[in-house]
Amino acid sequence: MSQPSAPVSHPSPQRRHVSTLAQLFGVAAGPAAWIAQLAAGYGLSSYACYPSDAPLQSPPSDAEHGLLLAINLACLALAAAGLAVSWIGWRRTRTEKPGRAEAMLEVGEGRARFLAICGLLASGAFAVAILFDTPSAVALRLCWSIPR
Repeated sequence: MSQPSAPVSHPSPQRRHVSTLAQLFGVAAGPAAWIAQLAAGYGLSSYACYPSDAPLQSPPSDAEHGLLLAINLACLALAAAGLAVSWIGWRRTRTEKPGRAEAMLEVGEGRARFLAICGLLASGAFAVAILFDTPSAVALRLCWSIPR
């Protein structure tokens, strides 16, 4: 009975061009920025209208709109940074071969390029989502029930 041979570890040939942390940042920056934008925007908007158990009797100041815009722009910058890191990774791995699924597991061929493309799609899509939500941070009233 022959012993199964241990798989030979072959590093991805593009590993030296793109770091794993950069690839993970590229994939996660857009979704993380969108989640932060939603959570911070919702929290600030709700606190501006309901700072305690009862709603405000007068409209909040316009400072909240500026803070909401700053949060949205910071989150947009984070998503754009993830997009830029993924673009750089995609450009650096342009010589990587696609490979078969079995070969990808053993050799790692195509993995760096795949993660770069995933980062391009994720960060790009979430940057667009943040961009579409940004005008509402300054155009809409914070408390609909309080007349201006």
